[in-house]
Amino acid sequence: MRGDFKDWNLLQERGHEIMPHSWDHSNLTQMPLEKAKEDILKCLDYFEKNLKGFKSSDAVYNFAFNASTRELEDFTLSHVRAIRSGGWDIIEDHRQENPFPHSGKPVRLGCWSYGPDNADKWVEEEVTKFLAGSGGWLILNLHGLDDEGWGPLHSTTYLDDLLKRLVKLDSLEILPAGVALKKSTN
Repeated sequence: MRGDFKDWNLLQERGHEIMPHSWDHSNLTQMPLEKAKEDILKCLDYFEKNLKGFKSSDAVYNFAFNASTRELEDFTLSHVRAIRSGGWDIIEDHRQENPFPHSGKPVRLGCWSYGPDNADKWVEEEVTKFLAGSGGWLILNLHGLDDEGWGPLHSTTYLDDLLKRLVKLDSLEILPAGVALKKSTN
């Protein structure tokens, strides 16, 4: 989504979770470590100054391109509640669920993405595998609707139907990551 903090504050007021994604959408693994750390801190500082009620210590920092290193993760986790990065780096079989954290300690969340083509079929396969699993949470990183973005979903022919099916499942909740973290540690 393109916008500014005026837009993001309005979206937050309507119940949407707004979390940091990067300072300038650089792949932090492709720059010197100290510069990457500076960009992370600059992003968090800017969010604290411009997003109403934002506290870095409660945030989920979402690495651009799902790209991180252990050094970047450890550094970022010393400033935020959680990080989101590529799941394939931490889980050998990506169908294994992310376990729910049960403490207030900072946590690494693995996610998966697909693109650049339409992601409807891939999302359906991932959701089906997850629902056949033993629990935890599935985090899919999607970028766009219809014909816009990288790995977009068809909004009215697929996404609406998927959400209607999923909300009927008593054992499933669809939540932003920050909300899920708060619920899991309360």
